[in-house]
Parts: sequence; C-alpha cells; structure tokens
Amino acid sequence: MVAAFLRLGAGALLALLAACSTVPERYAVPAVARETLQSFQIEGRFSLRYEQASYSGKIAWRHAPEGDDIFLMNPFGQGAAEISRRPGVARLVTADQKEFQAADADQLVADVLGYPLPVAGMGEWLLARATPAGAAERDGAGRLLRLQEAGWSIDYDYGDNPSPQALPVRLTARRGEALELKLRIDDWSAQ
Repeated sequence: MVAAFLRLGAGALLALLAACSTVPERYAVPAVARETLQSFQIEGRFSLRYEQASYSGKIAWRHAPEGDDIFLMNPFGQGAAEISRRPGVARLVTADQKEFQAADADQLVADVLGYPLPVAGMGEWLLARATPAGAAERDGAGRLLRLQEAGWSIDYDYGDNPSPQALPVRLTARRGEALELKLRIDDWSAQ
C-alpha cells in the first residue's frame, strides 16, 4: 500500500513538472506588426538569481505608452511586490504594504530590493525589439535571438512558433555572473 502511494506521488510530481515546462498551445503572434505594438499585457512566471539568493513566482505586467504596472506574486499567487512606472515617477509597494517612490524606476528597484532590474527598458525587451544602442543577433526569420544592451545579455525563445512576428515565450536576461532573470510567458495580450 505504501509503495502504491509512493508511485502515485511520483507520478503526480512528474506530471506537475511536465506541465510547468510545456509551451502554450496558443502561439503568441500579435494582430499587428511587433514593431508597431504600443501596449501589452503578459502573465507568466519568473525566477531571479542574484549572487547566492534566488526567488521565483508569478508575474503580471501591463505596459502602455504612459507607463507600466508590474505585479510580482509568490508561487501561490499572493502579492509580493507591485511596481508602477509613469513619466517622472516610480512607485514600489512591498508585500507588507511599505511604499517607496522615486523619479527613476530602475534606481528605485535597485535601492529597495538591493539588485538592479531594467524596469524602464524591459518593455521593449519583452517585445523582442532591439534599440539602436543594442547589439542584436537574429535568426533566419529575422527574430531577435540575443541582445546585448546596457550591460545586459538577453536571450529569446519563441517555442515552436515559426512566425517572424512571434512574441517570445521565454526570455533570460543576465547581468554579469551575479544576476539572472528568467521569464516564462504563459499568456500574451498585445495591441
């Protein structure tokens, strides 16, 4: 009887792990060209490694020309942090409802959380759009595979979506050896 429970538990664990690693069936292709997109929403998962510490959870991000709203949740969906960015002001609210404000979102995150994250530039990175300052490597379809920009190295994965307009399903951003941010995008809504 114990052996049966162990087999059942092992099977459930394997099914759970397989479910976490699959690419969504619905391809992430916007209705308009990626280069002209102004707004998007994503839902997904993140993992962050900074020096010896690591964090993981869920992410919901709304991006528009007027700013960003980023919600970070623990793996169980409880709020961990909320970051809002508007022209000239950024706000970060922690899980214990402490609120911090600054003029620059990147600096605010670095000051409060203790490590740098490219909040201001990440919207363009999520859309797999290189800026003129970035060094880009592209695949045969013209999609961004790797970007070197502002001290960051960003790698893109489009799953098995062959479209030149595909939006990434995975993104890995590294800053040196000490900092790595991985995003797994489960749902895209782009306009």
